[in-house]
Amino acid sequence: MPDEFDASGSEVLTVAERAALVQRLKAAWDNLPADTQAELKPMLDDAHQQLGQYLATGSSPAHEMQQILTMKSHLTQDWDGHVETLRSLVSEATGHGPVPPVKGAIAPRAIEISVSADGEILGTGKYEKLDPRWVLVAGTVWLENLFRKHPFPPGTPAVQQVDNKLSIALVSDFGTGNFGAGDSPSTKIAKFIPSLTPDYCIHLGDVYYAGTSSEETNNLLNLWPRGAKGNFAMNSNHEMYSAGTPYFNQAVGGSIFNKLQSPWSFFALENDHWIIVGLDSAYFSDVKTLYLNGTLGKDNAQIPFLQSIAAKGKKVIVLTHHNPVPIDGVPGTPPSQLYTDVMNEFSGSAPVYWYFGHSHLGVAYQKQGETLFRCLGHGALPWGFSSSLNTARTAGTVDWFEDRSANDLANPLRVFNGFVFLELDGGKLTETFYDESGSVAWTKSN
Repeated sequence: MPDEFDASGSEVLTVAERAALVQRLKAAWDNLPADTQAELKPMLDDAHQQLGQYLATGSSPAHEMQQILTMKSHLTQDWDGHVETLRSLVSEATGHGPVPPVKGAIAPRAIEISVSADGEILGTGKYEKLDPRWVLVAGTVWLENLFRKHPFPPGTPAVQQVDNKLSIALVSDFGTGNFGAGDSPSTKIAKFIPSLTPDYCIHLGDVYYAGTSSEETNNLLNLWPRGAKGNFAMNSNHEMYSAGTPYFNQAVGGSIFNKLQSPWSFFALENDHWIIVGLDSAYFSDVKTLYLNGTLGKDNAQIPFLQSIAAKGKKVIVLTHHNPVPIDGVPGTPPSQLYTDVMNEFSGSAPVYWYFGHSHLGVAYQKQGETLFRCLGHGALPWGFSSSLNTARTAGTVDWFEDRSANDLANPLRVFNGFVFLELDGGKLTETFYDESGSVAWTKSN
């Protein structure tokens, strides 16, 4: 099965590139059984309706639906003109004015229109909400692998003993490669982290657009900053679009991560005071909803592995790709499946910290129950100011979030990207959110 897509990094697609991608998308759809098409159709119809509502009213399409947002339009030869409207989209409200064409392209140069309440940039640029590659690459690969999945490795990894004093760089949603003019955020982060000399570097998942073989190499492995004592890479929804095969074979099985991790997608580090456990929240998620909702699944080795860790009575730091709590940081009613899966194994206690990505935000939440939740999904994707988080900060559930403009002339709505640096010294933990420029954005010790 072919893996390669356009690797030019351009923010616009040529006519020929688009035609080839649309053809591959249609072939992937046509190869699905009729009952599977019927099962997926309501979700595609809903995304299409939201896109139409956006084009008519300016209301934001639903969060995390970009992989299928224009899929129905592409599969029906744009019968109602949604794709054509997006190609010529110009927002006078943001003062863009006339948009000069790009030679041979199907759309004008990339433009930004607005920012959703969560901070998602509604724009046509690389990795923004209306980037056509979300559907034509990620959506296509997802359809092609709907009935494929790399085997979940048997057995259980050994819990690795580490020093009582150590440092860890946590980065999530990092796998964009270098894009745009100059260094992209992931490139800046990759260059800065070595100056902190971390013992371990851990990626919490997401290599874009679809965790393909070339993307794992170009967007993750070629840029990854090495920890002095080891590195770990976690699974995610985007890695699973390619059935998890490049993730397990090239990332986990490659020279950077295989020493401490291979063949597993979960792991644990332990010292006298702490246990840091990384869990796979993507593999057992529902493929037909694009692996978007995290879970540990049932009847697999992660469950007794986590039970044994929780039973030791030490301070536990949980790492997952998916978010256990919504954007305000308060567990829902009922709570998410991932939250329930993890908390059920702690028998009256709870993790002290829970770090996650998936949502492309940098957030430190106020304590909920016994746990401090932290989102570090701002590793590289362009994201804007979140009015929802601003409301949550006012309400007292958010301690800090990244709200500062990155002063990016090519992407003026973008706030800073960044990562988290942990320093453990005995029973004390100091956490620091750094931005892409290497400046401290927020820090706290407990």
